[in-house]
Amino acid sequence: MTEIDVIERRDGSIDGPMELGAQARSRAETRRRLVAAGTELFARAGLHRTTSTRIARAAGVAAGTFYLHFADKEALFREIAFDALARLRQRLAEGSQRAAPDLQAQLRMRMEVLVSFAESERDLMRILFGRGHEAAALGDDLIDELFPGVEARLRERIESGQADPGLHPAVAAQSLLAMWTRVVAWWVEDPSRAPRDAVVETLIRMHPTHLRVR
Repeated sequence: MTEIDVIERRDGSIDGPMELGAQARSRAETRRRLVAAGTELFARAGLHRTTSTRIARAAGVAAGTFYLHFADKEALFREIAFDALARLRQRLAEGSQRAAPDLQAQLRMRMEVLVSFAESERDLMRILFGRGHEAAALGDDLIDELFPGVEARLRERIESGQADPGLHPAVAAQSLLAMWTRVVAWWVEDPSRAPRDAVVETLIRMHPTHLRVR
C-alpha cells in the first residue's frame, strides 16, 4: 500500500482502505442523523429555541460529536437550507424539460414548482422568510444565490421584447424574489388564506412577461 492508502495511528498500526471506507461511511451516517434531527427540531421549535445539544441528543450522538461536523447550529441550518435550494433547482430543471417550450408554459411551470416546493418545505419557508424572520440573514443569502439566474432570464425577456423594455433587470429581479418569498411564506403559514390555484395564478399574472403578453 502507498502512503495515500493508509493512515498511521499513534501506536504505529495503520488503517487500510477497508478501515478508511468504514470510517467514512460511519461519519457520513452520523452527519445524516444530525441533519435529520436538526431538520425535525428546527421545524418543531424554530431556529432560536433549538440547541446543538438537543440536536446531538436526538441524533443519538455525544454533544461533542456535533462539533466534529458543524461549527454551530446555524451552520447546520445553512446546510439544510442550501440542500433545499438544490432540490428546488433540480425540480425546476426537470419541470423545464417536461413543460412546453413556450414562454407562458414555462412561467406556469416555474410558479407551480415554487408553490409546490413551499408546501413541502413549509417549516423552512417560515423560518427563512415568514413572520419574525428567525434566519433573515440566511434568507438573504438564498435570495442572493437565486438572483443571478432570475436577473439573466429577465434581461433576456426584456431584450427579446417579451417583457416591458422600461424594466431594469436587476430591480425587477429583486422585486420578484421579494414578492415570491414573502407570498409563499405568508401562504404556507395558513393555506386557508387563499386557494392554492389562486396563489399560482396570481403569481403568474404579476410576472412581467405575463403582463407584457396581456
